[in-house]
Amino acid sequence: MRAMKAIAIAVVLAGCDARIQTSTTDQCMRAELFQACMRSLPAGPASTKYNDWDEVVDSCSTTAYFQAQRRTEHVKPECRPS
Repeated sequence: MRAMKAIAIAVVLAGCDARIQTSTTDQCMRAELFQACMRSLPAGPASTKYNDWDEVVDSCSTTAYFQAQRRTEHVKPECRPS
C-alpha cells in the first residue's frame, strides 16, 4: 500500500512545473474562430417561434473562447484582453 501511495505522489509531482504558466485569451484568434463557426452554419429560417439562434451564437462564442486560450507570451499585445 505504501508503494502505491509513493507511486501516486511521484506521478503527481512529475507533472508539476516550477514556473507559473499564465494563459490568456487571444482575442484576435477568438474573433476569427467565432466568425468561422458562424460562416459554417446553414442558413436559418426567416422566422421562428423560439430564439434558437441565441443558443447557436452562444455555442460558437464559447467554443471560440476555449480554443483561443494561449500562453500569454505567445499572444501579441494588441490581441490580449484589455
